[in-house]
Amino acid sequence: MKKQTSKKTAGRTGRKTKRGREGNQIRRLNLLLILAAAIGLLLFAARIFLSGQTIRMSGDPTYLSDSVLEYRDTVEFYAEKNGISEYTDYLLAIMQVETGGRGDDVMQSSESLGLPPGSLEPEDSIAQGCSYFAEILGDAEKKGCDLDAVIQAYNFGIDYLDFAAKRGGDSDLTMATEFAEWKSGGETTEYSSELAREVNGGWRYKYGNMFYAELVKKIVDNLNDN
Repeated sequence: MKKQTSKKTAGRTGRKTKRGREGNQIRRLNLLLILAAAIGLLLFAARIFLSGQTIRMSGDPTYLSDSVLEYRDTVEFYAEKNGISEYTDYLLAIMQVETGGRGDDVMQSSESLGLPPGSLEPEDSIAQGCSYFAEILGDAEKKGCDLDAVIQAYNFGIDYLDFAAKRGGDSDLTMATEFAEWKSGGETTEYSSELAREVNGGWRYKYGNMFYAELVKKIVDNLNDN
């Protein structure tokens, strides 16, 4: 004989089944919300990354940005303090090439103190950047190196002056390229600079930036023309 389920039992079973379906729906909804939030964060991060890529790939800097010009008074102060006021435009151009005036270590000078990159606050970075540039200038004068060598040494390190001095002291892109090739062991990396694309199709050696002095001088030349 077939066993019949009472209406009371059937009602409880139906309610349990309904609650189970509702619970599954809530869990699915929560999962969808979590996924949507994760996708939103990924899209936000992608926008930031692509924005940064646009800045780096939009072309070589040719003028001083507003964020760099905000530091003009500070650069002038420390340039005068180090006796190199006539090089203020070069110091600002160095900041433009280094960071565009963004971030804390605006002149990327912490490594010249033996500190990790990005260790200095803006004013400390400018103070050290001006001091280091003055040190390079003094050393360059003793070794018979030109201003191009000084600018490039800010990027490569002061030992570049010895390299330049042994080759006559007048630095240029060819000499900087030779130094970078030596220091990098010939290892290269893609480089989106317009100048690099014009010279070699868009790469540099993985040691500093062999185009550095050319980029800095381009900014200074444009400032002098206006």
